[in-house]
Amino acid sequence: MDQWQYLEREVVTDARGRQWTVGLMDVLGQEGDSDIPNRLLELQYSSGRYFALIYSASGALQWERGYNSLPEATRAFEDLRIAVIDGSLDPSQPVFRQDLED
Repeated sequence: MDQWQYLEREVVTDARGRQWTVGLMDVLGQEGDSDIPNRLLELQYSSGRYFALIYSASGALQWERGYNSLPEATRAFEDLRIAVIDGSLDPSQPVFRQDLED
């Protein structure tokens, strides 16, 4: 996950002393593995261009959600960062999007 380009990214420590990376990503213009950006670009039409996400040191995605506007995504990024630090969100309990079709 660290190889992606982020608008903002911060490593934070939760209430239990575990470290998590909270990131804000614009799915357009990503470099890297060509398969993954194409999948992300497909997803952006259904869930938004900007993604706020949390992942572990091992790179396991624990939380992600898409947003249509940068201000909305930036607020979500800040809220996530604070929620992890103050313990109101436990990233070890993954939360994924519910709006994907089977």
